[in-house]
Amino acid sequence: MHTIPSSLRGTLIGLWSAAALVGVISSLLAPPAAFDLAAWLATILFALGLTIFEALTIVRQHDRPLAVTLVLLISAMIVLPWPLFLLATAIGAVAGTLARQSPWWQALALASIRWIALTAGSVVLMLFVQQHPFGADIASPFALIGLIGCGFVIYSIERVASASLSSPVTDERFLLALRWRIDDAGWYALIFAPLGGMLAILWQQEVWAFALGMAPLAMVQISLRRQYRLEEALRVADTQLQTANARLRTLSRQTDHLHSLIVALMTSRDVPTMLNLLGERLSALMEADCAWVTLYDDQGNLQLVASHHLPVSTEGVGPQPVPLPQAYETALEQKRVTLFTNQQVQMLAPVAALTERSTWQAVIMLPLLGEQAPLGAVCLAFETVRGLKEDEQRLLAAFARHATAVIQNARLFRRWQESQTELGRSAKLAAVGTFAASIAHEFNNLLSGMLGYAQLGLADDDVEMKNEALKVVLDTCKRGRSITGSLLTFARRRDSRRELSDLREVVDGTLTLMEIELRKHNIRVVRQIDMVPPTICDSGQISQVFLNLLTNARDAMKPQGGTLTVSLTSDNEWITLQVTDTGCGIPEAVRRQIFQPFVTTKNTTGSQSGTGLGLAVSYGIIKNHNGHFDVESEVGKGTTMTIRLPIVQEEESETSKAPIPSLRMLVIDDDEAAARTLTALLEQAGHQVTYCAHSAEAVAIYTSNPFDIVLTDVVMPELDGISLLNVLRTYDPTASIILFTGQIEPDQVAAMAASGAYAVLRKPFSAEELMTTVQAAYHDRERAKRALAGFVETAR
Repeated sequence: MHTIPSSLRGTLIGLWSAAALVGVISSLLAPPAAFDLAAWLATILFALGLTIFEALTIVRQHDRPLAVTLVLLISAMIVLPWPLFLLATAIGAVAGTLARQSPWWQALALASIRWIALTAGSVVLMLFVQQHPFGADIASPFALIGLIGCGFVIYSIERVASASLSSPVTDERFLLALRWRIDDAGWYALIFAPLGGMLAILWQQEVWAFALGMAPLAMVQISLRRQYRLEEALRVADTQLQTANARLRTLSRQTDHLHSLIVALMTSRDVPTMLNLLGERLSALMEADCAWVTLYDDQGNLQLVASHHLPVSTEGVGPQPVPLPQAYETALEQKRVTLFTNQQVQMLAPVAALTERSTWQAVIMLPLLGEQAPLGAVCLAFETVRGLKEDEQRLLAAFARHATAVIQNARLFRRWQESQTELGRSAKLAAVGTFAASIAHEFNNLLSGMLGYAQLGLADDDVEMKNEALKVVLDTCKRGRSITGSLLTFARRRDSRRELSDLREVVDGTLTLMEIELRKHNIRVVRQIDMVPPTICDSGQISQVFLNLLTNARDAMKPQGGTLTVSLTSDNEWITLQVTDTGCGIPEAVRRQIFQPFVTTKNTTGSQSGTGLGLAVSYGIIKNHNGHFDVESEVGKGTTMTIRLPIVQEEESETSKAPIPSLRMLVIDDDEAAARTLTALLEQAGHQVTYCAHSAEAVAIYTSNPFDIVLTDVVMPELDGISLLNVLRTYDPTASIILFTGQIEPDQVAAMAASGAYAVLRKPFSAEELMTTVQAAYHDRERAKRALAGFVETAR
């Protein structure tokens, strides 16, 4: 009993009890007939046949048996006297079930079910056929109804009992279990029941005829088995086909996602953005809990360069070495997509904090294999155990190959950009070297003029003459400032920055740098430069473009020389810059491609070779300013390059024009002459100015009595301007501080702005620039005070 499922014990006990009760009642109501040797031999023969057919029974899905056993059961009921037919069926049921290696309790259960079903079937059969001493008379046509009714009762009782036994085990409802067991196998009760009567007739005629009738039954059973096997094979094939279709849809979806990811990677030129996108999208596609990308740097160190959903935050850290690079090297030696589920999962952790406490159960590594050496790997981590199918492995391997090519191309593109930047920087430095003689000559001229007029002013007592001399000195200083400003704008390394600029100054300054070089090659410069409105642009980039046009014009007129005309005009919307030379001109075929990279005119005109990048870069700069760049040329007569830039004005607030009151100002500069000049300008404007030459002294003065505005030089001994700025802003976070210097680099300006500097003036600056900056600083300070007062009032 211990081998019987607990949920079936009650049902089986009830079934066995019912079978015993039916046997007792049958014995009392129908006393056994006289037995002879023929009856016993028939019983043995039927028991053997039932055993064979029971062993060949096919159990289909949901425990639906399919066999010709019902034919022999009905034949035994008709041929054998009671209770020998029950004995034969019981022996056949138990022996056949055990032959199928079923548990003993299933054999007894089947025997009990057959006992009850055959007893009920016998009752139905006796109602329709006339009983004979040795069996039933089934020769009458009316007996057919009895046979069908008998078969239906036997089949129904067996199905109900089978459903009753199955329902407690499978937890399915009884009616559902019954429906599954009747289903499409119920038809054989209606067909096989009359066949049982026919076998009984053959038995009554001749036993050998009965044996011949058994042969078709065996063929039917074999046919049923073959049909079942075919159905089972079709069902398995259908299941496999559905699984394959589902897998194909999954692979198709993954392929589409990977293709779109490859396209996204190819369109991105920024390597960090590309790597982050790679980890994020691949993690989502493979349903990984996190992902990371490792790449070898130029020194051969394996670095974590991107991550997605790591348990430990790596944002803002930048590339960092992996803790156990040897584990990666060992894995990369396999040169294939690999699944790790052992202790190597922890060894592949991208940061040291995860080598001991990660919850990952599996890691898939995609090697990024270059032609010479591996580039690195993409890793996907999973917190649940999973496998790696062969088609997944092939798909990921193909993706890894494409990703490797994309990363290599992105690296090459970045190096190409760096090379081009360095090439442009070198070209600028070379140009500065070319300008050196011109600049020295120009400054000597300026200094000569300044010295002469200064001496003239000192020697003459006439006030009008002195003022005239001072005006010439002032104009000469502005001219020198324009030259140095143009040189710094052109040569310095800085990021693109657009601000309100005077293109007339840009053109004049750049032309001054190049003018002596042009005269050296017998080139006469004609200036047609008008006053133009200021516009927002990157003056350094415009200077670079103009210098490139001047250089091309110079090369086009070598060695004979010629005339170079520079025109700068404007209308209501556009500023137009034209550079016209009388050189060799450009062939039409080349002119149509002039702005494409690596297309140069110098090889076709016999000049020295060029890179073909100057005009391409210049065209890109003008287009980025929403401008137009046109070229007109005629071979043998010359070329005209025309640039048109939109006039973009900076909105000026009304408060910036409003007058300001007298302010308390602190001026700090170790150059006494420059400091006294600055002090005099501010005092002339009505401000109260305190001057000191040392930063430490300035800190003491400010902390004792704060000032409205502080103006300080950047380059000073002891404490420089930026350090002084930090000290004063620490003491007074609202301090308004203006810095001035002759050397301005982009990183320095960024550091000054981050520290709280209001503005940075480049020396030498004019009185107008100084007063405009002071006025703007005052108004910004007042707006901040009003905003703070309003906040405090609201809080109250």
